[in-house]
This record gives sequence, structure tokens and C-alpha cells, in this order.
Amino acid sequence: MQLKATGKSILKQIIDLADQLSDDEYGAELELLNGNSIGKHVRHIVEFFEILISGAEKGIINYDNRNHEPVYETDTIKTLAKLEDLSERLENITNGKEVFLEVSYTDMDSDAVSIKSSVERELAYNIEHAIHHMAIIKIAIQTVFPKVKLAENFGVAYSTVRYQKSVKH
Repeated sequence: MQLKATGKSILKQIIDLADQLSDDEYGAELELLNGNSIGKHVRHIVEFFEILISGAEKGIINYDNRNHEPVYETDTIKTLAKLEDLSERLENITNGKEVFLEVSYTDMDSDAVSIKSSVERELAYNIEHAIHHMAIIKIAIQTVFPKVKLAENFGVAYSTVRYQKSVKH
């Protein structure tokens, strides 16, 4: 399935990034990121993929109920292991399965709504969500850690990559 392969490719790009950073670099609070770190952005991506995979098994996905696990903000070894685990588990999620997305866009806990969705739709969302955060990470890497080599299209939407290829020819 194209979406699973793309999800795994996204996780691999993040693995390649984290593997090049020391824990200090990975967890550094950067002024360019308003005091956030590359690790915080990666943790956010990790948690969304974890919620998708776990929720796909249960039939309910709720991105609002995240653990905000600080170890994935500062420890590259544990983050790399988690990313590898997510990549393997992503392969086993059930295609075509209906799930319900629980979400609230208010400041009231009791205002969550349940929206019919699918594993594929939520995986597509996770891919776009990750690319968005990867674009922010890319700015920080290019500015603060230029020694780090990123995939050619790291943080670039696939539609943009296709468009850029079409105008080059």
C-alpha cells in the first residue's frame, strides 16, 4: 500500500536525522524554534504515529490524548528505537478498517466529537502532519546544524515535489 510505504519513508527520514545528532543537539532549546527543540517536534510526530497505530487496533483515534513523553525529546537512542518500532508496527495496521476520530476544537474537555474515518485517512493525515513538522525541523537544521544531511525532499509535500519536477522539464 502506497500510504504505508510513504509513512515508513517519513519515519526513515526522521531516523536518519536523529541518528546524526547528539542528545545535546537534539534536545537543545533553539531560539529559532521559540525555545522548542528538534526533539520536541520529533516527539510530537512519534506520538501521533503511536496514537494512529494503537487506535487503529482499538477503532478509536484521539490525538488530543497524548502522553507528551519527554524521553523522546532528549534521548536519541530511545527515540530511534521507538521510530523503528513504529515503522515495523505500521506495516501491520489493517487497511480499509473504519475508525472513529475523537476530537475537540474547544477548551472544554467534554466537547469531543466522534467522526467516522478510516485507517488510510488517518495515515494520510499523519504523513501531512509529519511533513509540516519536518519543514520546521529543516529550517532549524539548515540554520543551526548545517553539518546534518537531510533527505533531498525532507519536509516537502509530495505534491510540491511533483510540481517542482514538472516545471524543471
